[in-house]
Amino acid sequence: MKSEIITKEAYKAFKKGSYVVVIQLLEKNITISNNPYDYFLLILSYLFTDKLMQAEAALRKALRQYPAYLPLLEIQAFLMLKSAKSKDEACTGYIDILKISPGNKQITKIIAKIQESADFEQFQKKAKLRDFIKVKAPRTIKTVSFRASRPTIHYKTVALIVIIIVLLITGIIFFPSPLAKLIQEKIELLFFHPALQTGEDLSQISLDGMHYDIIDKIQKVRTPEFYASNEACIQDFNQAKWLIKEGKENDAMILLNKIDASNANFRVKERVAFLKDFIHRNRERTVAKFSYRDVIQKPYLYKGINVKWQGKVANYKKKDGISFQLLINYSENRFDGIVEVFAPFNVQALDNGAIVTVEGIITNIVGQKIVIMQATNVEIKSE
Repeated sequence: MKSEIITKEAYKAFKKGSYVVVIQLLEKNITISNNPYDYFLLILSYLFTDKLMQAEAALRKALRQYPAYLPLLEIQAFLMLKSAKSKDEACTGYIDILKISPGNKQITKIIAKIQESADFEQFQKKAKLRDFIKVKAPRTIKTVSFRASRPTIHYKTVALIVIIIVLLITGIIFFPSPLAKLIQEKIELLFFHPALQTGEDLSQISLDGMHYDIIDKIQKVRTPEFYASNEACIQDFNQAKWLIKEGKENDAMILLNKIDASNANFRVKERVAFLKDFIHRNRERTVAKFSYRDVIQKPYLYKGINVKWQGKVANYKKKDGISFQLLINYSENRFDGIVEVFAPFNVQALDNGAIVTVEGIITNIVGQKIVIMQATNVEIKSE
């Protein structure tokens, strides 16, 4: 398509620093391409040529058409950082991105850098667009065909599966049982545990019979948690499985997060991921009695925990659901901390200043104090 060719040429010009050429190519192309990437590259080129008015106008228009396109949100967040009066205000745009993309490590690192900066004014002054936004090559936009078609057979995938099955059969027949068990273990991890369904399935996920160390005894990177022995790690893993079966998912998640933040072998952490997935898919979660102050003591332990907290609503927004800041345990202009809450549903009569009780899952914790929660229920406290 002609518009895709123009986009690629604009990217080549951008990489060479020919921003005027990029602007000439994309100002017309955005009207026909229906590609948010064109807006992204155009706005960056405006900024690099000090055309701030054009950049701001194009960004507003682009976000109206593509409100969830992350590169555009990154530009918006950076501009908010440059104009912010405080660290918390500078983080606002990036926190909005985490609400859409909770596991975004790049954004998490940016927020942590802002919060950890000793001199915010100097940090803000030295912040450069190139350091905060990475420009990748444009992806090819595939046209959608409405004709019925036969499913595509990926021959490499089929060949891989055949080889694995042959290895499994060969291992079981010709090799001693430990090797056969190891091969079978690999097959099960690849194909048979994508989604555990019941508590009985948990017994399939085990550290028994692993033919390598459970923990890395020589640490290259220091971890928040440390296991001195294989047995201690196995004990926590088995305890987490038992807690899940007992319906104590939050306590189990604490142990699983502990293992994830430790010197446990990456193969152990693969099994931890399966157990976490089992917990995440359980819609009937119990509520943990951890307070906000508990959470910020060791934040890495509490991701994925279901909590119920009370506070005052601030910065309420209603767009594709709701989002607001929850001032925890608010009383007479005092509160324990701020939680960024978002929910995919609306709450009637909710507005700034309301005292609410929010139940939800902690999806991320940035630095030591920015807690992000996906709400499952919001109750307005009657006066």
